[in-house]
Amino acid sequence: MGEVSSEKVLPPLDAKAVFDVVQIDEQTYRGIKPLRKPSKEVRGVYGGNIVGQGILVAMRSAPGYTPNSAHTYYLKAVNEETPLTWKIEDISTGKSFATRKLFAYQNDVAVFSAMISLTTKNSASRTGSKDNTQMEYSIPAGKTLTTQSLKGVPSIYAAVPLFTYMRIYEEQRDKDTYAFQLRWGIKDDPNFHQELKNITPEYKYLGISVLTDWAGVDFLAHHLGIKTLPKFETSIDHSVYFHEDDFDIDQWFTYVIGFKWIGNDRALVKADLYTEDNKQVVSIVQERLYVTSSKL
Repeated sequence: MGEVSSEKVLPPLDAKAVFDVVQIDEQTYRGIKPLRKPSKEVRGVYGGNIVGQGILVAMRSAPGYTPNSAHTYYLKAVNEETPLTWKIEDISTGKSFATRKLFAYQNDVAVFSAMISLTTKNSASRTGSKDNTQMEYSIPAGKTLTTQSLKGVPSIYAAVPLFTYMRIYEEQRDKDTYAFQLRWGIKDDPNFHQELKNITPEYKYLGISVLTDWAGVDFLAHHLGIKTLPKFETSIDHSVYFHEDDFDIDQWFTYVIGFKWIGNDRALVKADLYTEDNKQVVSIVQERLYVTSSKL
């Protein structure tokens, strides 16, 4: 690690201490602590944290399987006072795929639902197969990265414990999409340092799930020259497709996002997540509440 001033060194991200769940019975899990909001002003807990913990619960219920896809719905705002209680139903368990239905409850009210598919066939090292599509993945990134971490993590770290860091490009190469970089925890950076701890394989998938909800819609709208910005926007539903198990969470991922449709106070976005060696590991489709009218 390069020279980093002491006030920029943050407490480590201990994934197990923040996100772990305990099993109550065969169909019930509970978070060990409440999840957190992006900031005090935001209505509810950051959606990526909820999706990530749901992925963890699904994997705990299906040992030996890793995520294949998740189709999730944000039903109500989640507060920071109470851990989530997860109810899980075993829909099917086969040799290659398993399916789990999940509901997250807070104070006996359903706040989140998900249908999660898991598989044993997302690793080339296990299946012996290579990229069957032979596609040439092209990341329309940009030039000159600058590090952004919200509003300066050291001063608001306690209020925004998302452990998510963002780097933006000063120039974009594609007119229809917007590219930026994200990572979960940070190191070898001249401005910030936060180590990852207890990153067992299951927390690798939790971590990349956390990143998927960091949509960057404001940056995209500005890049496209959209003049009418939303008065309010938030995730409605969130679908994630996991293409690969063979990745390391401790790196910068490139996030490329574009609008598919905007209207009736909603926006549909599609995004792709790439590793530092340009391997596409995740695809994301999300509908967002995108309120430009006078009221909800």
